[in-house]
Amino acid sequence: MVGSLDLPRPLAGWRPERLGVHAAIADPLRKAATGFVLPAYVARRHDHELRDLLTDAASGEGPVLLVLSGHSCTGKTRTAYEAVAACLADWELAYPKDADSLCRLLAADVLGPRTVLWLNEAQELLGGHGGEAAAAALRRRLEQPGPLVVIATLWPGHRHELTDRPIGVRDRHPQARALLAAARVITVPTVFDGSVLRRLHETDDGSLAVAARTAPDGSITQTLAGGPALVQWYEQADGAQDCYGKAVVSAAMDARRLGHTSPIPLALLEMAAPGYLTDAQRAAAPADWFETALAFARTRIKDVVAALGDVAHDHGMGAQRGVCRLADYLDHYARTARHAFFPPASFWHAVEHHAATAADLYELARSAEHRGRLHLAATLLRRAADGGHGPAWTAIVSMMAYRDLTDEAEVLARSVLQKGDPEPILNLAWTLDEFGHPDETERLVREAVAAGHASALISLATVLSDGPEAEEALTVAVALGSPEAPFLLAELRRNAGDLVEYERLLWLGASAGDGNARGELVSLKCQADEWEEAERLARSFAEGGDGFELAMMAVKRIDDRPEAERLAWAVVELADRNVLDAGAQRWQGGTFAAAMTLVGHADDEAGAEAVLHRLAEFRNPQTWAVAAWQLEGHNPGWAEALHRRAAERGNLYALERLAMMERHGNAVGAERTHRAAVDAGCGLGPLAALWEAEGRTEVAKQARCYGLEIDGSIAEPWMF
Repeated sequence: MVGSLDLPRPLAGWRPERLGVHAAIADPLRKAATGFVLPAYVARRHDHELRDLLTDAASGEGPVLLVLSGHSCTGKTRTAYEAVAACLADWELAYPKDADSLCRLLAADVLGPRTVLWLNEAQELLGGHGGEAAAAALRRRLEQPGPLVVIATLWPGHRHELTDRPIGVRDRHPQARALLAAARVITVPTVFDGSVLRRLHETDDGSLAVAARTAPDGSITQTLAGGPALVQWYEQADGAQDCYGKAVVSAAMDARRLGHTSPIPLALLEMAAPGYLTDAQRAAAPADWFETALAFARTRIKDVVAALGDVAHDHGMGAQRGVCRLADYLDHYARTARHAFFPPASFWHAVEHHAATAADLYELARSAEHRGRLHLAATLLRRAADGGHGPAWTAIVSMMAYRDLTDEAEVLARSVLQKGDPEPILNLAWTLDEFGHPDETERLVREAVAAGHASALISLATVLSDGPEAEEALTVAVALGSPEAPFLLAELRRNAGDLVEYERLLWLGASAGDGNARGELVSLKCQADEWEEAERLARSFAEGGDGFELAMMAVKRIDDRPEAERLAWAVVELADRNVLDAGAQRWQGGTFAAAMTLVGHADDEAGAEAVLHRLAEFRNPQTWAVAAWQLEGHNPGWAEALHRRAAERGNLYALERLAMMERHGNAVGAERTHRAAVDAGCGLGPLAALWEAEGRTEVAKQARCYGLEIDGSIAEPWMF
């Protein structure tokens, strides 16, 4: 019904707080600062880039999609608001609050010319339940004529989750990837640079002046939003009454970092909290402990931000009942500070019964699986599947197949296929291929093709390798809009000698966000000695968050040392932008290749040592870890220090390497570090391998098969 839609209305009628702009610390010179505080705005380089694009859009005839990418509390939403207000002041603006609202808005065709579609925190719309349908609908709208500006904000980590092509698992975001591949991405820096920072010290705005004095590292927007004070308030909450609020906030932090993206039900927090308290604290809890805890968690720090906030109604005014939202900065902080903490049993019992959606259950289940809790993961996956989340069936079938329950897995996969979803049976097919049963793989893939999905057609073409049937399958998959099919079809056209069609298909795949097509395009330009064009392409992909092609260019320029080094350092410098993307192994392949190139070009050991020293001075934990890996053989002390430094920032690769280094002389320490890596999400494999190396083969076998219990002990045999 049109009346329930988030209909466009004049921009002048929107208040910045209603669009998601954070309130700031109050001017200390104002004795009675109340309400929403919005300090003076200081434009930076990215603001000019955004405003130029909006000016062009206002005079153009087609729609544009702009994405502001930046970490928590860097001012993405404020940047967007100020630019839209400056350049499109007489336009209308529509702000859908979830994927369903966005789909209905697009279906109603009410986004007329000169409208801004506001997608604040776009991962909430594109990454969860209904996100793929919303992305597909928005792609169709962007193909229509008429001036329309779609402006979205995303954390880098969320953008990578939506745009990176997964390896070895089902692709859950093909439509979102294709949508965002067409976007112009503007990076909002984490810190203010020196010249702007100096200007802030001279400002008359009290809020900005305080922020400049208390943020020597340039994190002005974080300080304005009260993030550091919020963290300090949380960490020091150990008093007789505060401990209950801290337990509730801790449960919310764990829910968010492990995959619960929907507003968090208060019932979940109430059931989870006891596991975060000591026996004495639980015994001393008053009857109204939860109300007291919520009051504590909703305390506004510096009158700006609370750990837990209200969630606005999707339509209309007021707050939703029974749910809350964790503060962004606290969420960001928890992903590093709590990366190796596995929540207690009460947390998992709470999410099993009170997770907001089946999609949230699924993400929590995958987090449990990555942390070796296979029985827990299977339990949550089953509830997610029964709740209607299709990918959960695929995960269950995969787990059954690796337990050698292939017959049972096939029965389940076929029942899901009959309902129109081929993904479980395709997953089983490729698992059997991994086990050395290619005939069974082809049989199951051909059975899945009947569903008419692009993924099944791509699988069939992969099984067949080449030939008319493979080409026909890929041609249909391309027509269905698969981002991956153009690259595979391009390979067939190249083998047939049709180089014009080969390059056209590569461009089609690259424009849809396919990394294979992008890499092949760069290689094609390199082979033709079109190095400038190759670098332009590689840098455009790097700006989108993938520096591997640029690193491969450095490897290819082995005969031109200055060029190779220039490109390799460019990769390292671009990767350094992800320094605050805690826990995410971003740019791992590209950084590794660049470091190998730089060390390989050194004249001698002293030159290599100088390169490693320079790498260690960057801010990206992944860069430290790569440098440490190269130091392990000849300077293990320095290597261990760098690995620990990176691991403390949530880098999983560094944590695994630490455990491997400890195997040589500290068996107890090695197992402890391996267990920390499991709890951080590295999987059970390295820990089981350690047990095998120590002769505990039965223990390792049982762990691989049945996983760990919630408390970390080896699970007893269990059935699906």
